[in-house]
Amino acid sequence: MDKLSEKNIYNENFSQNKNVLLLIGHLRTIKYLLKYHRKFLKNSNSDLIISTWTDDEIEIDTIDLIKKKLKPIYFEFEEFNFNLTADIFGNLNKFDMMFGKASLSTRSQIYKFIRSAELVNQLENLQNKKYEIIFKSRPDLFFFSNINTKIPNNIILFENSIGDWNYDRSDRFFYGHREIFFKLIKVLKQNAKKAWGEKSIYPVLNLIPLQEQFIKYCTDKDKIICKSFLPIIRVWRPNKEPDIKSISKIFLYMLLRILKTLFHAAEKKS
Repeated sequence: MDKLSEKNIYNENFSQNKNVLLLIGHLRTIKYLLKYHRKFLKNSNSDLIISTWTDDEIEIDTIDLIKKKLKPIYFEFEEFNFNLTADIFGNLNKFDMMFGKASLSTRSQIYKFIRSAELVNQLENLQNKKYEIIFKSRPDLFFFSNINTKIPNNIILFENSIGDWNYDRSDRFFYGHREIFFKLIKVLKQNAKKAWGEKSIYPVLNLIPLQEQFIKYCTDKDKIICKSFLPIIRVWRPNKEPDIKSISKIFLYMLLRILKTLFHAAEKKS
């Protein structure tokens, strides 16, 4: 992994915040969600690190607005190159040919997870501090809930707004204390080459993204304790800010999701 680039460091945004939020992936609709990201940063007492891909559709004004409103301590753009993922997953193989875009998406996302953990380490050294809790999210993720930071040291919490907990672990939002978070990233890296071809990591590929099954595969292998939680959350697609109507729909969906989860839990006990 490359070292920190001076041009991407924003020393003026260094702070005494004890936690850190990682926004990883394409920026997409982030400009409509800035006030929600800013609220999360404030409420969670977090610094911000952004690691994204170059994208011709993102306007310079949007980038400037992100810097102004969210005040990241590090903000990088990388040009995607398949070779970036080779050290993690190995060279192109039959698995990649079989699953095409799903495979490529998994390679790029896991690379970014590992890259961002390296950035945290290097920025901690630069600031002479250690973060307590690390949050991983997406730039285009609408997050409308309070976040619980009074959590055990030995668990990773994954949002569970969609998908099936029996088969996947969300790549959209998860968090944990520093040591267990780094352990998760290490486990992903250690298992990648071995897993890349095992049928057990894609039992229901038509329903669940490959990377989410890969994360579960890895946490199961190393017996990392995972817990689910159900925030008001949604990957934001519209090219406009969330309004009362759209937020109400998300709230109602999550309420039904919670009731469904409680119903299934009660069924198992009976």
